Amino acid sequence: MDVKSYCDTLEQQLVAWKAKIYDVIHLVDKLPDGQKEKIFPSIRSLHAIVEQIDAQLELLMSACPADWSPNRQTIDQKMAELQQTLKALSEKVGGPLIPDSLSWVSE
Repeated sequence: MDVKSYCDTLEQQLVAWKAKIYDVIHLVDKLPDGQKEKIFPSIRSLHAIVEQIDAQLELLMSACPADWSPNRQTIDQKMAELQQTLKALSEKVGGPLIPDSLSWVSE
């Protein structure tokens, strides 16, 4: 796979992850206020992850680095953080927030 194809694929994946995070945030917005207060730290963490995804997307759009290895570790760390945040969020609301909510994180 050439560098341009790799960057295009990575951009598509990041955009998809961002959309799924926003889906979770929108589901949380529909919860009663008492439940939303309990999970506010998790939602704040999701917004921080979206900001990191935006930063990576900006990098991809401005320049597609030939060696993405240094950034890969950052992305892997954010995905692990995302998985933990979604798991904690699901536990705090008493069950899975969305069906199979964690499977896409490891795609």
